[in-house]
Amino acid sequence: MKTIFSLGIFFVLITVVYCRSSYYWSTRTLQCANHGLPVSRCSLKQEDRQAELNPGCFEEVDDKNITRIYCRLNCEESDETTILAKIPNYNHACNSHFTYQLERRRQDWYLWRSGNCIKTTITFQIRCGFPRDPRIFYIQNKHLFEYEDSEKL
Repeated sequence: MKTIFSLGIFFVLITVVYCRSSYYWSTRTLQCANHGLPVSRCSLKQEDRQAELNPGCFEEVDDKNITRIYCRLNCEESDETTILAKIPNYNHACNSHFTYQLERRRQDWYLWRSGNCIKTTITFQIRCGFPRDPRIFYIQNKHLFEYEDSEKL
C-alpha cells in the first residue's frame, strides 16, 4: 500500500513538472507617450522583434459614450495574458478595470485605455502564455504557411 501511494505521488510530480515545462511564456512592453496631443501614441516592444508603432490601435465608443483606445498585443493563440506592471505605478490616471484592461478580440489580446489614461505617458509590461512555443510550432509546420504565388484561388 505504501509503495502504491509513493508511485502515485511520483507520477503526479512527473505530470506537474512536464506540464509546467511545456508551457511557453513571452513578455512584451506597451509604451504610451504623450507628445502634446489629445491621445498618447503607443509602441509595442517584443523580444527578437522591431518595435511596432500604434500596434493595431483603434478607437471605439461604448454604450455609455466612453471612448476606449484598443491596442493589439500580438498574443495570438495565447491562453492567458497578464499585465505584470504599470510604470510608473503611482500613475493614478490609469486604474485597472476602470481606465485600462485586457480584452480578447479577433483571436488576439488587446489592451484598452479610456478616460485620462488615454492622454498619459505610461508603460505596461505584459506576459502572454502559450500551450507551445509558437516559434517551434512554425518551424515544425512550415508547410502550413507555404503558398504558391502562381496558384489561382
